[in-house]
Amino acid sequence: MIHERLIFSVEDLSGRRPLTHAEVVRSNTAFGCVPRLDEAECQRSLCYNLYYRTMDGTCNNLFQPLRGAAFRPYNRLLFPEYDDKLSEPVVSRLILSSQKTVQHPEYNALLMQWGQFLIHEMAKTTLVPSAQCNICQNIRGRCMTVPILQLDSNDKFKSNNCIRVSRSSAICGSGNQKPRQQLNENTNFIDGSPIYGSSVGDLHKFREGKTGFLKTVFFNGFRLLPFNMSVCRSAASCPAIFVAGDSRVNLFIGLSSYQILLTREHNRLASKLQQLNPHWDGDRLFMEARKIVGAEIQAITYREFLPKILGSAFAKTIGEYHGYNPNIDPTLVNEFNSAAFRFGHGMIQEIYPRLDQNFRDISLGSFSFVEGTQHNDRLIFGGGIDPILRGMMILPVKRSQRLTSAITENLFGNTDLGTINIQRGRDHGLPSYTRFRQFCGLSNATTFDHFSHEIMNPQIRAKLQLIYDTPDKVDLFVGGLLEDPVQDGFVGPTFACIIGPQFQRTRDGDRFYYENPGIFTRSQLIEIRKISFSRLLCDNGDNINHVPREAFRIGQMTSCTQIPQMDLTKWKE
Repeated sequence: MIHERLIFSVEDLSGRRPLTHAEVVRSNTAFGCVPRLDEAECQRSLCYNLYYRTMDGTCNNLFQPLRGAAFRPYNRLLFPEYDDKLSEPVVSRLILSSQKTVQHPEYNALLMQWGQFLIHEMAKTTLVPSAQCNICQNIRGRCMTVPILQLDSNDKFKSNNCIRVSRSSAICGSGNQKPRQQLNENTNFIDGSPIYGSSVGDLHKFREGKTGFLKTVFFNGFRLLPFNMSVCRSAASCPAIFVAGDSRVNLFIGLSSYQILLTREHNRLASKLQQLNPHWDGDRLFMEARKIVGAEIQAITYREFLPKILGSAFAKTIGEYHGYNPNIDPTLVNEFNSAAFRFGHGMIQEIYPRLDQNFRDISLGSFSFVEGTQHNDRLIFGGGIDPILRGMMILPVKRSQRLTSAITENLFGNTDLGTINIQRGRDHGLPSYTRFRQFCGLSNATTFDHFSHEIMNPQIRAKLQLIYDTPDKVDLFVGGLLEDPVQDGFVGPTFACIIGPQFQRTRDGDRFYYENPGIFTRSQLIEIRKISFSRLLCDNGDNINHVPREAFRIGQMTSCTQIPQMDLTKWKE
């Protein structure tokens, strides 16, 4: 254990200039490209770097300090294949969309919501400003518009002529003589970046001054993320935009609920630690609470979430933890962010219930996914986060092999998320599904029937053949999503082959992974191993008294008094 007198809770930034989100936005708007972080100085702040994460992820690896840092390019599994003459990705609603919802008998919608939070934890790709793609025209380097064909059955789409898709911004200097590269604005680690941000220059937006606490507001009886309260005059007029470490917090009120929950958890921990250690200053309190929250997110991800998503592939692709390895690069691969982990879009459902303390419908009733999208008023004036979270506890999660019409026809008026996912893969130059089948050790497919071991439904294979000329043209997102899941999992073998090893690298290449010896004392680690998402719900809901014993599993509700909790006295000094 590092002696207390050697613990420095403030990073010395005099030797480097961190990037901020605002700088990336300015460059993107002015030049159509984004800067990347190219320097990190670790020795000047070594006493800080030994004990705490930097905000931008630099110096996690003391020998390769930019590995896993924010504002850096994605890695790749295969060399990119860019083609400016690709066919139109019209397949989404023809093959990926389905009116039939197939639900999982064991797991609930909290599982889906953790997946959305998790990808926002690990990745944020900068896009070309949407105002530069407001016409139905492809603009080289900026827009990859999707024409709507006359055979499309949706009149709402036909009236708009196209789906406008902004390209991911290129890193300045790439895309000319070298392949176009995309920027990840977030740290590649599981460290709570949606809560705290990924730049020390942005931290003041979320932290309450020099205290150990995160900013919150109290409005309509609830402790919420900060927002401009003056704009909320009533439930019918409340365009509230929450402020958090990741701007996508406002996408869906289920996601907003998770971020409110985790922000409250930080402040709960900071308050307890302050009582135990009144001699700690605000910086020490903040960093210790942040460190515990990051460990909690990691523990829930690797113990509760990933085994359910990967099923039998978890042991093969991730396996047991054997300690930190500085030779492992935790940087996300483009194929993970731009295709494989988008499988979670298939878990989104049309309707979400809202329930009271007795798990009965509240008077305001359920809400559709579209109604919950960019509508924080439905959270603020709809009973807060508790009814949303209770509804997800009892709602069986949807299997991920097809997309609901909520996201292929009704999202933001005329946006098809499936088509955008296909186009994003092409925008990033992802090789085809068949290339990744070969990479993952599956059989070589020269005919569509060669997909039969992974895509067993002959009707789906027939539709693929109708849409694509040859198997070599099937997009990675399409082929991977349509695969039958591995045993006890949600994804097929190709996506499991991309997702599992990525999470292994994310864990084993992170010096601050919570089980790495020395990050916590032995007694503290015993307490962190007690954490569960059920406990977070109990501790940070407004009035949540009963939860599933395993949060992501459908089952009988258990009193919060029966859910194990951490003993924070192990942090007393």
